[in-house]
Amino acid sequence: MTDQQLTFRAWVRERIAQAATGVQDGRPLVSTTVTLAGTDARGAATTAATRPVRFLLAGPADVVGLTPAAIGRRYPAPGTTDHESDRCPLVEFTDPALPWRYSPAPGATPGSGTTHPWLVLVVGVEGEELTLAGDQVALSPAVQAAHPLGAAAAPYPWAHVQDDATGRRIARVLSGRPLQPGTDYLAALVPAFDAAGQRSWAGTGPVIVPCHDHWRFRTATPAGSFEDLAARLHPGGADPGLGQAPLDYPRVPEAGGLAVRGALGPLAPPGEPGGDPPLPGAVRADLTGLRTPATDPKGRPIVGLPRYGEAWRTGAPETAAWAESLNNDPRHRGAAGLGLELGIRLQEELVSEVSASLGALAEARQRIADLVLGRQAAGAVWERRMPAEPLERLWLLGPALNRVVTPGGTLGELATAADRPLPPGIFSTAARRVLRTGPARTARSSAGRVRPGDVLAAANQCRPAPPRADDGVPLGELGIDLDELEERRRHAAETGTVDLDTAVEVAKALAERADSRLRDLAHQIADRLAEAAAAGTPAPWARALELLVAAAAVPAADDAAVRELITVMQRFLELFPAPAEEGDLDDVLDGLEEPEPVEPPCRPVDLDVLTDVVVTAFDPTGPQAPAVVRVLETIDGLDPAQPLAPPEPCVELDRPVWADLRAAFAEWLLPGVGSLPDDSVIALATNPRFVDALLTGLNTQLLAELRWRGVPVATGCTPLRVFWDRSQAATGARVADITGLQHWPDDSDLGSAAHRPAGAAGQDLVVVVRGRLFSRYPATVVYLISAEHGAGGGGTADFTVDPDPAAPRIYPGFQGRIGPDVVFFGFQGVEPADVARYWLVLEEPPAGYRFANDASTATAPHSWATEAFAHPVRVLIAGDRLDDPAPTPTPGSGLRPADPQGAPSR
Repeated sequence: MTDQQLTFRAWVRERIAQAATGVQDGRPLVSTTVTLAGTDARGAATTAATRPVRFLLAGPADVVGLTPAAIGRRYPAPGTTDHESDRCPLVEFTDPALPWRYSPAPGATPGSGTTHPWLVLVVGVEGEELTLAGDQVALSPAVQAAHPLGAAAAPYPWAHVQDDATGRRIARVLSGRPLQPGTDYLAALVPAFDAAGQRSWAGTGPVIVPCHDHWRFRTATPAGSFEDLAARLHPGGADPGLGQAPLDYPRVPEAGGLAVRGALGPLAPPGEPGGDPPLPGAVRADLTGLRTPATDPKGRPIVGLPRYGEAWRTGAPETAAWAESLNNDPRHRGAAGLGLELGIRLQEELVSEVSASLGALAEARQRIADLVLGRQAAGAVWERRMPAEPLERLWLLGPALNRVVTPGGTLGELATAADRPLPPGIFSTAARRVLRTGPARTARSSAGRVRPGDVLAAANQCRPAPPRADDGVPLGELGIDLDELEERRRHAAETGTVDLDTAVEVAKALAERADSRLRDLAHQIADRLAEAAAAGTPAPWARALELLVAAAAVPAADDAAVRELITVMQRFLELFPAPAEEGDLDDVLDGLEEPEPVEPPCRPVDLDVLTDVVVTAFDPTGPQAPAVVRVLETIDGLDPAQPLAPPEPCVELDRPVWADLRAAFAEWLLPGVGSLPDDSVIALATNPRFVDALLTGLNTQLLAELRWRGVPVATGCTPLRVFWDRSQAATGARVADITGLQHWPDDSDLGSAAHRPAGAAGQDLVVVVRGRLFSRYPATVVYLISAEHGAGGGGTADFTVDPDPAAPRIYPGFQGRIGPDVVFFGFQGVEPADVARYWLVLEEPPAGYRFANDASTATAPHSWATEAFAHPVRVLIAGDRLDDPAPTPTPGSGLRPADPQGAPSR
């Protein structure tokens, strides 16, 4: 709770009420002057006049009722049955000025004057002191005497205004009369003044007044507040015999006294660390003999004692240490028997919960059964009809390749793509009709038929590259001997030289054959080439020969092409010899070289791989068969190793078993709980051995019941794993007490840490309180806080000083009630032996601001509120006293204000 300073004031009124100089007809009379000043169009003052004005403000008789939003809080809440008899009933208003707005009194001087509220809260026993009739209430002289009224200008101690540090202001009207415990009361909000402005009652006789609000409540029994009940608590250590019950084993009299421990027990149980003394060997041997299956005179086995662990260790459960203890130690066998009995008593409820958790399991099992049947039938047809030859299989499934979709397209499209040798129609039905056996077109083939595999193999061969051709250039038509040209090309490519004289002759010959419109330009180009060859200067031979060939080959009818060539050739002559370079002839030589052979864009299909992919995709018996995938995608929670097996889920019930144990055998939560003294606080520890044994017996019975009723359940399942209602403080998630029994190591005994989920402690600290505190205040805040004040909280516990406010708080991870007056709080992860390092803190539950009816006799409202203000209480109990059988007073223990700096001031 954040500390904050509170300021109490006696009254608050609107400023207009300060102008009231008297009272007339039960209403405040305001006498004042009003001045009216006139101005012209330019704003200049013209005339002014002052006149006296008298008017009345509204009084109590003018109020018909209050709106629901006028009241912000009623304390105690309507219908409360356990109100503290030493706390004042009160009403808080959303408008701070409302309780004094209609008071028939002249304006009081702020800071020194007083004003009586026009509303007061009257509390009394209905029928004896108060009688409610519609919107009126009759007050007896006794209740009038308990709520005396003053004059309109007199102070009223039970009404005030509260200001806090944030600036929030609350008006409050209270009833400060004493209350009796275990009594029904009626609270009525009534006007304090009548229509004439006089007090509504003087205590001389019964009166009837308007009632603007009312509610009923009952005080608690016995009398007292949180502080009173908390002060009665006394910490102390648990009796050594608490938490265990005697066990008699009459078959072995010399065994002596044995004891069975319950779910909770003292911090330091006698005997071995686990809390159970060694079991006499004679008892173990006798119990083992009783478990040996007996036979009747005819040799038939007789049903004997349950064999715990059989559901998880089929055949030989005693090979596990924990199962051996369960079966051969009567103490643990008794705890398992409690679980077995719980399973019998709760069988209908537990089976219903399991069945509800299974959801649509029956539908899923039927769907899988139908899938398996269809898969087997389709598989039989598949094996009978599918050819043995791989390519024959591919041929058979070929028409369906376009139905197999991949990220890059269908298989049919990929297999017959442009870079594949297979023609697009190879898998079509038309190709199958052409190649089918029987027609005349296949009669002459080998064996009178065409083998589809051979067709596929032949069609999958890439065609050879076409030979070199000089298509597009009509050299022969131009009078050029192609053979001679080829010979010269080879010579030039081999020697690296070009015969320029021959090139000039070819250029001139091409110019002679040019179109008549181009001939003059062609001769000019040929002459330029001849001059360059004679002078040995560079010339654009490649570009020039290209233009001459074009001029000789252009069709005479193509006027557009001729015009374009004229423009290009003229431009060429203007720039000649540019762009001639020294390397121009090298480019010509490079063009004369034999080009490197180019591999055709062809990638044969790997038919074997394609066959495997297609057969796998269509195989109805495969794990990824379409029907299998479609059906299994609709079912969650299947075993990945056996997805087609009938699903048998392991349902984990979110059911804290401790509550079931309390309902059936409450004494086994804490044996001897009845011997706890009243108002006692002790520290105990959980007993993981008892939890392991009881949950094993309960799960044994539940699994047997489920199988008997035909409810599918996984082998080795542990449906019930939660005993205490524990949860993670950070996430609120449920924390199981055990893992599945199938995961318990064989060498672990009952109560082993290996039986706990990861991060769960073997034992937890539990604080048990017996008394009326939590019956009256069930919302009491309980937590542990470190009593160590060293660096990092690692010092020595010091209970002579209050805990560090910044120290972290540890809240209970689970809690519950045993009987009407015993509650327990379990602190998950806190070692029981560490209790001496902590304070146990009990904080009064927040209930808003409250005031005591027996703490002040002041008449000034602000003084009465300051003295009667009830601070929230925090109880600090030293942890070292919770395990001390005979605790001595510790200076640090006792009651502490939860907000010590929050004392009101004015």
